[in-house]
Amino acid sequence: MIQVAVGCLVKEGKVLIGQRLARQSFAGQWEFPGGKLETGETPQQALIREFAEETNLQTADWQPLISYPWDHGDVQVQLHVFVSHQAQGELKAHEGHAFEWCPISELDSREMLVANRGIVRALQLPERYMISGSFHDQQDALQRIQAALKDGIKLIQLRAKSLEKDAFIALAKAALPFVHGHGAKLLLNAKAEWLAEVPQADGLQLASTAIMDLTQRPIGADKLLAVSTHNELEIAKALELGADFILLSPVKETSSHPGEPGLGWQKFAEMTANIPIPVYALGGMSEADMADAKSHGAQGIAAISGYWPQPI
Repeated sequence: MIQVAVGCLVKEGKVLIGQRLARQSFAGQWEFPGGKLETGETPQQALIREFAEETNLQTADWQPLISYPWDHGDVQVQLHVFVSHQAQGELKAHEGHAFEWCPISELDSREMLVANRGIVRALQLPERYMISGSFHDQQDALQRIQAALKDGIKLIQLRAKSLEKDAFIALAKAALPFVHGHGAKLLLNAKAEWLAEVPQADGLQLASTAIMDLTQRPIGADKLLAVSTHNELEIAKALELGADFILLSPVKETSSHPGEPGLGWQKFAEMTANIPIPVYALGGMSEADMADAKSHGAQGIAAISGYWPQPI
């Protein structure tokens, strides 16, 4: 397993990407700069060296983003991906690569290395994923969603199992102007066919019970697909369906299942170590768990009570 450091250098909503040379495999495709670790190097040290050699930029403060193995067929690599917002110097392509500052929101339109797909998602997704909780009526739900957006929430799962289809779709349509107005995204916890009736929604959240009979991704690649998982079998199925990210739970004991122990952070880290897409920790989570979640390989945390505002 070859150890590779990958760097996502971000500036004003854009990330630096490079185009592979004609003499390289996957020629012409775009990737994030980086390279193999030399003997005794940490990934952060490797990135400082690689960016100086390849881009002429002096970088610092590389922070972990995601890590996963990738099988290229003829070679297996472990990608250690970091992100930084600190760089000095003038961008110069010392080794002949074409470099470009690409808006993070436009990465999906580029022909990126397939191995970088999980990195793209990790860059595009926030660390907080709010799941809607109970509410009295549509007005109450909208007020709570607006309060969460004002608090900085950028990714929302609309979950309302008590609502019939028409009421759920009406709520989703009413919420979308507020969500998109704050630059946030809304995923529907619903049947795939419901998403077609709310085309402005950003994606679909599927429960683990809804995926095992599926044989292909139920929605187009232009929408986000998230899947809730609890074990290795469900994780494998989510990856087979081309999920963009998953939720893994329960990390801790939850109020809805008192007395049932959670996975714990060590087990969470073990289960997510080989997952090539972002993973949110779910189950008993609050903002106080963010540091633990990220240090154990999570994109961040997903929560209902931890983020769903109280009545206004």
